[in-house]
Amino acid sequence: MNAQRLHPTAKRPTCTIRTLHTATLGITRATVGTLVLARAVDTLRITGVDRLTATRLAWVARLAGIRDLALGAGLLAAMTTGRDTTTWLWAGMIADAADVSVFATSTARGHLPPVIGTLMATAALGGVAAAAALTRTGPGE
Repeated sequence: MNAQRLHPTAKRPTCTIRTLHTATLGITRATVGTLVLARAVDTLRITGVDRLTATRLAWVARLAGIRDLALGAGLLAAMTTGRDTTTWLWAGMIADAADVSVFATSTARGHLPPVIGTLMATAALGGVAAAAALTRTGPGE
């Protein structure tokens, strides 16, 4: 029999709503990061940047993509090994809160189209809210 090995301090995994939401958050973050890495120029173009500028600044989008991929993968790895996910949730929440600030400020200053900036800030705020809810619930909830 091939028993799954857990971290020595881990409890047996149970499928709860919290587990499902945490996995969804990790998968979503890793997917967004992967898409931004793979389509950095297109990601910047969505914000209204011309193709030449987007091509030159694609490395900036890739930094954000790498960040989200790492945070999502870290959260998922913590889950699958039975480790505490709180630190990963807080790290993602801090990154998303910074994104909300940047998107809102950029939109207010006219650097982002209002609809795009509002959508991006709202999506990042959703990440903050999702992670905050998960840090407030107990492990079995």
